[in-house]
Amino acid sequence: MEEIVKLLDENLEYVKHEVSGDRITIWVKSAKKEVICPYCGKPSKKVHSRYERSFQDLPIQGKKTTIVVIRRKMFCENKECKKKTFAEPLDFVEQKFK
Repeated sequence: MEEIVKLLDENLEYVKHEVSGDRITIWVKSAKKEVICPYCGKPSKKVHSRYERSFQDLPIQGKKTTIVVIRRKMFCENKECKKKTFAEPLDFVEQKFK
Protein backbone atom coordinates (compact mmCIF):
# COMPACT_ATOMS: atom_id res chain seq x y z
CA MET A 1 0.00 0.00 0.00
CA GLU A 2 2.92 2.36 0.74
CA GLU A 3 4.05 2.14 -2.89
CA ILE A 4 0.62 3.29 -4.09
CA VAL A 5 0.69 6.23 -1.67
CA LYS A 6 4.19 7.26 -2.82
CA LEU A 7 2.93 7.32 -6.43
CA LEU A 8 0.42 9.97 -5.38
CA ASP A 9 3.03 12.12 -3.59
CA GLU A 10 6.45 11.15 -2.27
CA ASN A 11 5.87 13.37 0.80
CA LEU A 12 2.87 11.32 1.95
CA GLU A 13 3.01 8.62 4.59
CA TYR A 14 0.65 5.65 4.67
CA VAL A 15 -1.45 5.51 7.88
CA LYS A 16 -3.97 2.70 7.33
CA HIS A 17 -6.52 1.32 4.91
CA GLU A 18 -9.91 -0.34 5.11
CA VAL A 19 -11.71 -2.56 2.61
CA SER A 20 -15.48 -2.57 2.97
CA GLY A 21 -17.74 -4.05 0.31
CA ASP A 22 -16.94 -2.42 -3.03
CA ARG A 23 -14.82 0.37 -1.49
CA ILE A 24 -11.20 0.82 -0.42
CA THR A 25 -10.41 3.76 1.87
CA ILE A 26 -6.78 4.76 2.35
CA TRP A 27 -5.66 7.22 5.06
CA VAL A 28 -2.46 9.19 4.50
CA LYS A 29 -0.64 12.11 6.15
CA SER A 30 2.26 14.39 5.31
CA ALA A 31 5.75 13.22 6.22
CA LYS A 32 7.21 16.75 6.01
CA LYS A 33 8.92 18.03 9.17
CA GLU A 34 8.26 21.66 8.29
CA VAL A 35 5.82 23.36 5.93
CA ILE A 36 6.38 26.48 3.84
CA CYS A 37 3.77 29.23 4.28
CA PRO A 38 2.21 29.79 0.82
CA TYR A 39 1.68 33.48 1.63
CA CYS A 40 5.14 34.59 2.81
CA GLY A 41 7.41 31.66 1.95
CA LYS A 42 8.75 31.13 5.48
CA PRO A 43 8.96 27.64 7.05
CA SER A 44 6.83 26.57 10.00
CA LYS A 45 6.92 23.58 12.34
CA LYS A 46 4.11 24.80 14.61
CA VAL A 47 0.87 22.81 14.17
CA HIS A 48 -2.43 24.57 14.89
CA SER A 49 -4.76 21.59 14.30
CA ARG A 50 -5.48 18.59 12.07
CA TYR A 51 -8.46 17.74 9.91
CA GLU A 52 -9.40 15.23 7.22
CA ARG A 53 -10.12 15.84 3.55
CA SER A 54 -11.11 13.04 1.21
CA PHE A 55 -11.30 12.58 -2.53
CA GLN A 56 -12.22 9.83 -4.96
CA ASP A 57 -9.32 8.21 -6.82
CA LEU A 58 -9.17 5.68 -9.65
CA PRO A 59 -10.52 2.21 -8.81
CA ILE A 60 -8.19 -0.47 -7.47
CA GLN A 61 -9.09 -4.06 -8.36
CA GLY A 62 -12.54 -2.83 -9.46
CA LYS A 63 -13.25 -1.25 -6.06
CA LYS A 64 -14.06 2.45 -5.59
CA THR A 65 -11.08 4.11 -3.95
CA THR A 66 -11.22 7.01 -1.51
CA ILE A 67 -8.08 8.74 -0.25
CA VAL A 68 -8.40 10.46 3.14
CA VAL A 69 -5.66 13.00 3.77
CA ILE A 70 -5.02 13.97 7.38
CA ARG A 71 -4.00 17.59 6.81
CA ARG A 72 -2.38 19.98 9.20
CA LYS A 73 -3.35 23.57 9.75
CA MET A 74 -0.16 25.46 10.62
CA PHE A 75 0.68 28.67 12.44
CA CYS A 76 2.83 30.99 10.33
CA GLU A 77 5.86 31.78 12.47
CA ASN A 78 6.65 34.96 10.50
CA LYS A 79 5.31 37.86 12.59
CA GLU A 80 5.16 40.05 9.46
CA CYS A 81 2.97 37.64 7.46
CA LYS A 82 -0.61 38.84 6.94
CA LYS A 83 -1.94 35.30 7.56
CA LYS A 84 -1.63 33.78 11.04
CA THR A 85 -2.58 30.24 9.97
CA PHE A 86 -2.58 28.28 6.72
CA ALA A 87 -3.55 24.82 5.51
CA GLU A 88 -0.65 22.56 4.63
CA PRO A 89 -0.33 22.64 0.83
CA LEU A 90 -0.37 19.30 -0.98
CA ASP A 91 1.75 18.94 -4.11
CA PHE A 92 -0.87 16.92 -6.00
CA VAL A 93 -3.77 19.34 -5.27
CA GLU A 94 -4.11 22.72 -6.99
CA GLN A 95 -4.02 25.47 -4.38
CA LYS A 96 -6.70 28.15 -4.06
CA PHE A 97 -5.36 31.25 -2.29
CA LYS A 98 -7.61 33.98 -0.96
